[in-house]
Amino acid sequence: MTSESLLEEVEEERRRNLEDIIRHARWEAEMVKKLGKKWFEIRDRWLIEAWEADRELWKDPRVREALIKAILVRDRLKHRRPAVE
Repeated sequence: MTSESLLEEVEEERRRNLEDIIRHARWEAEMVKKLGKKWFEIRDRWLIEAWEADRELWKDPRVREALIKAILVRDRLKHRRPAVE
């Protein structure tokens, strides 16, 4: 792949991500209109359950190691740091 085609692919992915964010925000607004305060209770319960499930996964050393590697890669890309091995 050329750098130009990679750039186009990244721009297309960014556009799709922004559309997904907007679509999700609209959906959340509809849920708030439809359910009011109840929506926030449902959403908060779901977020807490998801966080607890993630916390259980972190107990697995393979999952923890993969997560740490992913965070380091993201950090390196964000700050353009050279790889440390």
